[in-house]
Amino acid sequence: MIVIKSPVTRDDFKAYYDLRYKVLREPWGLPRGSEKDDYEPISQHFMAVNDETGELLGCVKLFEKEPGVAWVSHLAISDRHQRKGIGKMLLAHVEEVAREAGDTRIGCLSRLNTTDYFEKSGYTISGLPTHYFGTTQVVWMEKTL
Repeated sequence: MIVIKSPVTRDDFKAYYDLRYKVLREPWGLPRGSEKDDYEPISQHFMAVNDETGELLGCVKLFEKEPGVAWVSHLAISDRHQRKGIGKMLLAHVEEVAREAGDTRIGCLSRLNTTDYFEKSGYTISGLPTHYFGTTQVVWMEKTL
């Protein structure tokens, strides 16, 4: 069974950041440490874990961008577990957390090659593409909660 939980222990956080690095930064040749940003301390962190084996399957970060607007970032699913609904589970979880916190909108910076994924979950593009790192471009997408 897959459970969504927050990392608590040092080992949890190590696995959490390792997955973010391996999925979101290493393929582009970015250095270790680039998987973290200035918002880590004010964010909520979530992990999808196989409850039977303890294996980390995916992770995501959530924080308040501005009053009433939550920001989802660093959604990463291990290569072996992609296309199995884990990302959708994590998105649904952070959307519920944001709703409970009183947020009325949620958004993310999506790489241009992942906008279809977020559109299938009800997000719409509401900004112009901008360079994020290297030649990678991102666009702001939002959803009403």
